Formats: sequence, C-alpha cells, structure tokens
Amino acid sequence: MDRPVVVGVDGSAASLGAVRWAADEAARHDRTLRIVHAMYWEGPADGQGVVLDAAADARGWQPGIAVETVTVGGQAARVLQEQSRVAGLVAIGGRPHDGGLLNSSVGTHLAAYAHCPVLVVNRGERWLTSAFTADVAGPGTDPMTALPASAPVVVGVDGSPSAWRALEFAYAEALSRHVPLVALHAGQARPHAAVHADLAPWLRDHHDVDARFAGSDEPVLEALTGAASEALLLVLGARRIAWFEHPRPNPRTQLIVHHAESPVLVTRSV
Repeated sequence: MDRPVVVGVDGSAASLGAVRWAADEAARHDRTLRIVHAMYWEGPADGQGVVLDAAADARGWQPGIAVETVTVGGQAARVLQEQSRVAGLVAIGGRPHDGGLLNSSVGTHLAAYAHCPVLVVNRGERWLTSAFTADVAGPGTDPMTALPASAPVVVGVDGSPSAWRALEFAYAEALSRHVPLVALHAGQARPHAAVHADLAPWLRDHHDVDARFAGSDEPVLEALTGAASEALLLVLGARRIAWFEHPRPNPRTQLIVHHAESPVLVTRSV
C-alpha cells in the first residue's frame, strides 16, 4: 500500500512552508502527498480553498508528484492522528510563539500519539519565497531564505533502540539530501566514549554519507536545541513507555520539538 506523506494545513505561511517540506519528502521517497485541513469552529470557513491553494503550491514546488486533498471536521490533532494510521509520515508547521490551529501543541501531540514518524517544520515560513511570503503573511514580513544546502542532519543518540531507529532515519535523510550527518550524544548519563564505541561499526559501514559522532556535556535539552539552530533537520527517537501500547516521547523530547529552530523529525519504533 502506498503510504502517503500527510501534511496538515490551515492557510498560514508556516503551514505552507510545511507543505513544501512534505512535497520534498513525497518526491524523494516516491509517495503521494495528502494535504489535510481539519475544520474546527475557530478555523477558516473556506477549508476547501485552503487545501486547494496548498495543493497548487505543492505542485509548483515539486512538479510531477501525486497530490490528494482532504477536508474533514474535527480538531487538528485528532484528525492528523487518525490520518497517521495509513501514512508514511505526517508533517505539520510549528509556530512555538504563535497561536492558530496548527501550532506546536499539535506537533507535540502527534509526536506522542501518531502511528508513524512526525515532521514538525518549525518556523516553516522560511521555506517560502519572499514574494509568496508577502502575499500570505502580509506586508512587513521579514522573509528568510532556506538553510544552506551543506547544513547537516543532526540525530540524538544514546544507545537505546529508539535512537538506533532514529539514526537509520537520519541517515536516509542525509543520503537523499547529500548533506553531512552528525550523531550527537548529550548529557552524562552514559559516557560519550561508550556510545561512540557502539556507533563506530555503523559509522564505518555507512561511509557513503559524511557521518561523524559528537559528544556534549550539556544537558540533553540544551545540547539538542543548540545543535538544531545550525542544522537542516533534527531527528529524535520516540521512546517506548512500557505500560502504553504505542511508543511515545518523554516530556524532554516534546520540549525539544517545541523549541528547536530547525524542523524536527520524531521517529517511532516498529
């Protein structure tokens, strides 16, 4: 079954930036892009117009990809969680310091409860052209350009099964984007040297990507959010809590999703 890349939209510049990230993912992994708008009481009345505008931009950004549009009643977090049952990836624009339907609270909910990997495109408006941003966000917007093509994919590692899963996802992202990969171990719960020794054979075997290990004595939250400020993408693993059916991130992971400057991809174990 074709598991689509699902992206939630609300008509904002941030969510349209997420559409472009999602369209790139769909193109690179040969998947259908499904654009979803959740109709809720405080949302825009023209939900169909929101998804059609987003679809037009996605097709312009990545010509040739298959695009579906869905408008459904319900709260965004619940609608996208349900969509994740059949998705290969769910993407959403994150706006940590703004309101709206598709803000980072929805992203952190999905990171905890989605049935597939979740991409939270923080400050997604950066991925629009200056002209398009001005049209969507209005006058006075300070449009930002995309991050440099050489910026690395950073993945948090600690030797756990969820971190190994995240490492594989991060490797695939770095390989497809032709950028370096940094495996970052932070904190002092386990010695850096021990984690590096575990990763060394994997790093040698995956030599088709410029991959390296980095250790930081900073607390995990500070180290990973700091690394995200210079990363193309930050990848984290969802850690399974034993008494729950589905893996979910701990509160620290949710804080990283909420505060990181870069897009954050949260994987889950299978």
